[in-house]
Amino acid sequence: KPKKYPVQNYKPLPNGDCGDGIVNPYPSKVEDKFWAQRRRLFSRFDEGIQLDSESWFSVTPEAIAIHIAERLAQQFSVTTANENMIVLDAFCGCGGNAIAFGSRPDVSLVVCVDTDRSKLRLAAQNASIYGVPSHKLLFLEADACKVMTAYRDGKRISSTVIDGSGVEDFCGYRVGGLSLLPEQMHAIFLSPPWGGMDYENIGPRNYNLATCIKVGADKGGECKQSNGEDILVMAVSALQNPIVAYFLPRNTNGVSVSRSALKSGIRGEIEMEQNVLNGKFKTITAYFGVKTNQPKD
Repeated sequence: KPKKYPVQNYKPLPNGDCGDGIVNPYPSKVEDKFWAQRRRLFSRFDEGIQLDSESWFSVTPEAIAIHIAERLAQQFSVTTANENMIVLDAFCGCGGNAIAFGSRPDVSLVVCVDTDRSKLRLAAQNASIYGVPSHKLLFLEADACKVMTAYRDGKRISSTVIDGSGVEDFCGYRVGGLSLLPEQMHAIFLSPPWGGMDYENIGPRNYNLATCIKVGADKGGECKQSNGEDILVMAVSALQNPIVAYFLPRNTNGVSVSRSALKSGIRGEIEMEQNVLNGKFKTITAYFGVKTNQPKD
């Protein structure tokens, strides 16, 4: 058996040095602990990965993103044979989860949504480093609630897709607005903002969807502020089969998630999975929908 080493006295090296001798070059913008973990966020970070200040603490670590993509794809395969999955990454950010989904051969399209076009351009740049084919990623500058309410039972409602967002090509990927939405959607991945770095101050098992997650209204006022429970309701209503994964903080209250699921109309299995990275409990992913078996390592 491999020797186990105690970790209780572990102390990180100063200035974000993860052991490679490279100190944090952006100490005023990036916390040392995030710089030290940069290759856990993206294994190909040194090849030109770009992040904005928010993404350093909000992007899904690569290993967890790959695992979530595998789980969601397996969940889809249980319900549908001989068809590749179209998945909505409703809060794309700088593309960690989008890259994981788009790298899978059983995913035909990832619709990557964010209200900030600059984030979408960063995501496209990062996806190009990983070599995700351009036809598998579609970047939309839009409000997630608008996108989800554009679908019912997995089919696009044609009257809801007109907008004035310009279409551009960036790093070989299409970046535009609602007019680019595909005709159908099979699964949805939700990773809305958790409320900044203060989410842990709420206390253990006190984080819940209804009160802790707020997604702001758009500038035109057409999309009102939604909470995390509203988002789940929209996601379930958008799909024919409720294949939804929800990425949440580790202090999320499981009972509150179950209540939100009931409100959304879900009556099937709910799984709260603890995401552990390098021996540390990092996050929770809630899976809603059909029964699945966890993939083997």
